[in-house]
Amino acid sequence: MNTQCNDTDALCPENCDELNLPSVNFDDCSPENNESEIEWICAAKSDAADFADIEDLTEWDARIAQLAADPAPDPDNTIRMLRVVGDKPAPEVQTRVVSGNRTIQTGKTHTLNIEIDETNAVNYEFARSTSCNATYKIWYVTRAGKVYGGTCGIKGQMILNLIQARGVGEIEKYIGTVTWDDKIDPPRADFPLAGTVNFPDAIV
Repeated sequence: MNTQCNDTDALCPENCDELNLPSVNFDDCSPENNESEIEWICAAKSDAADFADIEDLTEWDARIAQLAADPAPDPDNTIRMLRVVGDKPAPEVQTRVVSGNRTIQTGKTHTLNIEIDETNAVNYEFARSTSCNATYKIWYVTRAGKVYGGTCGIKGQMILNLIQARGVGEIEKYIGTVTWDDKIDPPRADFPLAGTVNFPDAIV
């Protein structure tokens, strides 16, 4: 199991005396709803640097580079943007019954289900490379322009497989998952490049 670097201790008190109820906000006039479909996976090496500010446009611009032949200024911290169709179902929760018949949550396994339908030669080689059992540092972005993963990302495994369906008009797809273990869902922030559809090499 990968240890996630996003701080969860601030959310979970050490004892009952420290338990505080977080704020809530519901509005009959203008309730906030956010489109949930995942449209981008942001992938970096597992030891890539953290963000100083996940909502800083300059940091993202300096790190995104789509071509290995033309890397970002700091290649070890390069981020690749994968355009996907994806979803995140409820995680698989591990529990244990302890003394006093109390049930405690010991962990969660989170899974993103993703597919890539742009199947050019470059993307095919990337998909093939995910079979090497590597760990990646991941952020994911929804259609609502929210980025999940916090300043230091999510360490997880990504596996993509080539799917070739029968039938006239069917297209190839790379379908797979991103999985990680963490007790709490990842932090959320506004994605500073929301609405961007093409990511050229990093702006230097």
